[in-house]
Amino acid sequence: MKETGLPAIAFNRIACHDCDLLQTTPRLAVGEVAYCMRCDAVLFTNQKNSVDRSLAFAITGLLFYIIANMFPFLSLKALGFVQEGTLFSTSLSLFKAGMPLLGILLFLTTILFPLTTLLGTIYILMQVKRDKFNDYTAPVFRFLRSTDTWGMLEIFMLAVIVSLVKLGDYADVVFGISLYAFILLILSLTLMSHSLNPQDVWTRLRNNMADQP
Repeated sequence: MKETGLPAIAFNRIACHDCDLLQTTPRLAVGEVAYCMRCDAVLFTNQKNSVDRSLAFAITGLLFYIIANMFPFLSLKALGFVQEGTLFSTSLSLFKAGMPLLGILLFLTTILFPLTTLLGTIYILMQVKRDKFNDYTAPVFRFLRSTDTWGMLEIFMLAVIVSLVKLGDYADVVFGISLYAFILLILSLTLMSHSLNPQDVWTRLRNNMADQP
């Protein structure tokens, strides 16, 4: 059999993410949910207009990402001095403070991985809408699915809130436009992840390869 590079859902089969049981991919109506026959885990949900809505959220998130990285995130005013910081300068400050590993981790989880997720998702979904795929489609989409857990924007936001509470007694904190864009970016990524049905992408890709001579 010819190697297709597709995951376990190819050829009308899907593997459970929890117990790895290989089973036939069911046909679902809009809004229905497929469960594993063995462990009852959710396999996928057939959502209405999954591709269009996910693409809209990805483009919106990319716009918020650009704004979040262009302007100051927070400004601190104390004793007549004002110090502003962006997401990138925060990572750079950790390097200068002798914490390079933490700086790299912050750069990866708040800057690189979100950008990769947004650009990669737009790249894949544009191919799905045009029904035109290439040799990189399956590997790129598989990579995106494997790096979902590395998007830790919510954890970073929680750390910022804790820091604001502690700094409130020592300096005046001014919220920058980047902070609001960052919150909207988190919301866009969450909605994109919730609305995207990976089954739609793999099915379109499988059908396209089946139509090729």
